[in-house]
Amino acid sequence: MGLYVFCFIAGVIIFGLVKMILPPWNFPRNIPTIPFYVTFLATVWDVDQEDIFNMYLRGPLEKHGAVKLYFGSRWNIVVSRPELLAQVFKDEDTFAKSGNHIKIPYGVIAAYTGENVISAHGSIWRSFRKAMTPGLQFFDHSPMIKNANIFCSLIFKQLTTFEMSSIDSSNSPLNEKENLDPAFPPTGIVTMPELIQRLSLANISEVALGFDVGTLTKDNSEIHLKLKIVKSNIFKSLYLNFPMLDLLPIPSRQRARRYVEEFRRCLMDAVRSNLVDNYNFEQTSFASSDLIRSFHREEISEKQLIDNIVIVMVAGHENPQLLLTTCFYLFAKHKKWQELVRAEVLDHDVEKLGELPLLNSFIFECVRLYPPLSQIINRCTTKKCVLGTDVILPKNVYVGYNVISTGRYRAAWGDTAEKFRPERWGASIDDIMNEWRHRKNTCAMSAFHGGRRACLGEKLALMEVRIAMAAVLKRFEWTLAPDWVDKVTPAGPLCPAGLKLSFTELISRD
Repeated sequence: MGLYVFCFIAGVIIFGLVKMILPPWNFPRNIPTIPFYVTFLATVWDVDQEDIFNMYLRGPLEKHGAVKLYFGSRWNIVVSRPELLAQVFKDEDTFAKSGNHIKIPYGVIAAYTGENVISAHGSIWRSFRKAMTPGLQFFDHSPMIKNANIFCSLIFKQLTTFEMSSIDSSNSPLNEKENLDPAFPPTGIVTMPELIQRLSLANISEVALGFDVGTLTKDNSEIHLKLKIVKSNIFKSLYLNFPMLDLLPIPSRQRARRYVEEFRRCLMDAVRSNLVDNYNFEQTSFASSDLIRSFHREEISEKQLIDNIVIVMVAGHENPQLLLTTCFYLFAKHKKWQELVRAEVLDHDVEKLGELPLLNSFIFECVRLYPPLSQIINRCTTKKCVLGTDVILPKNVYVGYNVISTGRYRAAWGDTAEKFRPERWGASIDDIMNEWRHRKNTCAMSAFHGGRRACLGEKLALMEVRIAMAAVLKRFEWTLAPDWVDKVTPAGPLCPAGLKLSFTELISRD
């Protein structure tokens, strides 16, 4: 009897290993298979997403336009060639949106964001989109201006704190005199991730949700603290690659699930006290107000209301946060562009930022090289189909796209695809915006998705980045901190990892 049990367990283990190591037999044979271990290399080795892309993904994706990739406990098809991506975006019925609430309903990450406007499909998605579009397309950007100024004051505060700590650690009278003399502007090292997150949380909460959660005005905003705890527990490479582990009674994952519940409850408590209990949602036009009205009309359920308010807060702050981090990084690396864009924004107010060619071409190039999400796998085939001309996909196969590869695809972007060249977008603002629209329409630029499912928050995110970068450029100059290691994040969201910058306040021209 013991032998039979042993053989059964061994058989299950072997079967599981075979399913992980080899793609299913009905997957297409005419596209490459990326080794199964690639997506969790960062769990074991000190490599980042660019390392993995360059070593394993760039060549196969550049040559074939699609590959078989193991991720999230299953084999997937990942595309990068713009024309293949255009097919996926256009044929919504065949390549249907299928988010984590369907793919891994038992997962902690599915409990985090639920069924929302990004992940839903069909009539449910249309209900969400109808409710949310007005508030995300027509918004008051004045809170962003206020928050950008507060953000600059927080940078200055960190510089002066850094300066005083440097003075305290030095016995040199000359050093003290120089640091205190107004002729010597404050200079110091600032760690950026949390500061940028506080800014992006303040922006999305005030512009899209309609109330201030205090992330910029308080050092320990409750929502910010709970969100940091969630992020530190939920986005672990092991569980992203093997989400079935969330089915096991692992104490750390049970804690992560509780942290998710506490964050969602805290956010909805704020919504109720600021919008519902005082009937403020009836007189306002925020995305949150429209969602609440949709719920009261019984067009969406209470859970769908919560899921969509959560995704507004989560995606609405995270993607601008990642893009802002990349902008700070590339301005630090390319001092010429920092000086050019600073000179451009100095003579213009906020209302004109969308018309500035250098600022906008710089931001678009940041998006191209470092899209906030490097890879997205959230569509599932509803029937057997042909991708392109000869890649036959079976039903119920998850299809995603590698956004890094598309943004650096040589056939679309030329031999300089790997280089940072904002001038590629054009010289005049009309040329630049036309090129931006053309690249999105042809799917050579997929950071904001495409087709009917193009990102509703693109306009808001780009406005936020323009306002924040213009404010900081007018007040500071910066370089990379000498002790910072130049690497991007190891997995998931893409941006420089733990970015640290050396800031100097600009001396007034008056």
